[in-house]
Amino acid sequence: MSTEAELLTIEQLASRTGLTVRNIRSHVTRGLLPAPHLKGRTGYYGPEHIARLQLITGLQQQGFNLASIHKLVGGPSAPSADETVAFYRAALGPWLTESPELWDEGDLAAQFGIAPDPALVETLSGLGMLERTDDGRIRVLNPALIRVGRQLAALGYSIGDLLGVLAPLMEHSAAVAAAFVQMFLDVQWADYVVAGMPPERLPELQTLIEQLQPLAAQAVVAAFQQSMTEAIRPAFERAATDLLAGDAGPGSDGAGREEGHTATA
Repeated sequence: MSTEAELLTIEQLASRTGLTVRNIRSHVTRGLLPAPHLKGRTGYYGPEHIARLQLITGLQQQGFNLASIHKLVGGPSAPSADETVAFYRAALGPWLTESPELWDEGDLAAQFGIAPDPALVETLSGLGMLERTDDGRIRVLNPALIRVGRQLAALGYSIGDLLGVLAPLMEHSAAVAAAFVQMFLDVQWADYVVAGMPPERLPELQTLIEQLQPLAAQAVVAAFQQSMTEAIRPAFERAATDLLAGDAGPGSDGAGREEGHTATA
């Protein structure tokens, strides 16, 4: 139980977490957030409510909808709400991207040397890179990728060039991530569920996930290096062939020498 010094009204909780009072009440109604501690007719919220709301916000940023989050933090099969929250915080921790950044649309566009383009924002939103806030600003969901894009733009690549790379990058990254997650679910998670989801095994799963993250990253980098090697070689061979074909075209010195040699023969 929280001490009185730690208790907050719903308005104070909203201010502390950046959510609205309406959001918080909705989370309580949905069973995502424990009911407040009642003192008379007033409800008060403690550190456990702040931690739960931070987890819910983090899960939403990773693409979980509220129905899925409810299953994770409030499902009947969970060992306990607190244990489930602790587990999913540890499970997501190694994989979380940087915190989203808020940008004025004009300032963000200027980073790439272009004018604001609502159609481009819509395209990037569809790829899961951006989202427009209610006040018209842009929330960048993965700042690291935006920084990479800005550096590529500085090398002379256009927005069209970058989009041509970004779309397959996101598509294939999603497929690789899904494969790793499914492997974990098919092996360790399945064993955990068959065992009755004993709380004492949660630390074991957390340790496994922490070990899996760098191994998955290493595997992705190694596979990408191999794929780049295999893609570069034939690409340069085609480029060299095209270049040589251009040198031997009509009117070139090479063509004239060949014709003269044939006539002499």
